[in-house]
Amino acid sequence: MVASAIPKEKMSAYQRWEMASFDDVTPTEQARRDHAQAEENARTVSNILKQVRQEAYEDGFKIGYGDGLQQATAQLADEREHLVKLADSFQQALSMQDIAVAESVLTLALELAKAMMKTKMQADPQAVIPVVLDAMHYLPQVKQPARLIVHHEDAKVIRTHLGDELKEQGWQVVEDSSVERGGCMVETADNQIDATNEIRWKRMTQGLSRVDDWHTPAFSTEHTA
Repeated sequence: MVASAIPKEKMSAYQRWEMASFDDVTPTEQARRDHAQAEENARTVSNILKQVRQEAYEDGFKIGYGDGLQQATAQLADEREHLVKLADSFQQALSMQDIAVAESVLTLALELAKAMMKTKMQADPQAVIPVVLDAMHYLPQVKQPARLIVHHEDAKVIRTHLGDELKEQGWQVVEDSSVERGGCMVETADNQIDATNEIRWKRMTQGLSRVDDWHTPAFSTEHTA
């Protein structure tokens, strides 16, 4: 401060040099310094802005990530619920289809069984014998009078193969054309067993929770054509 108050013409050479070195700046040097300072300020501002942007991005990412995760979780839950409902519907459809297929298979099996039974009765006259023996087996005891009622054609077969045995037990073979071939009726003083084809078929189909008439053709003309 003291040196700056001394007139320049009274300063020593050293003082004049010192002032020129620290105080006197040429316009070119000042411009260079100003430019350097401006660049430094720009870098500082740029770094500050960059840091601010980075912090803002990170904050926004955290907020956005949380919101996005929540939305994604909710969306996944909705889609999962939709898939579960779709799977349940598909399973129900399969179950219904399985039931329909099972019903169709059972119907076909019954039709085949009926056709085979009727064919066997026509082709094998002795098919009535096991039916008669089975019906007699269900009797707790044979109390006279005891009658075995069969079709007149089956009566011939019964007398040929079981005649002696039936006579020994006191059975009377009665011919009745209303009884279809292959079936029979057993009557005693205390019991009656209906083993006709119609009743036997009815019992079997009822055991399968089905209602099917024995006299209905096993297959229609469309099936047999």
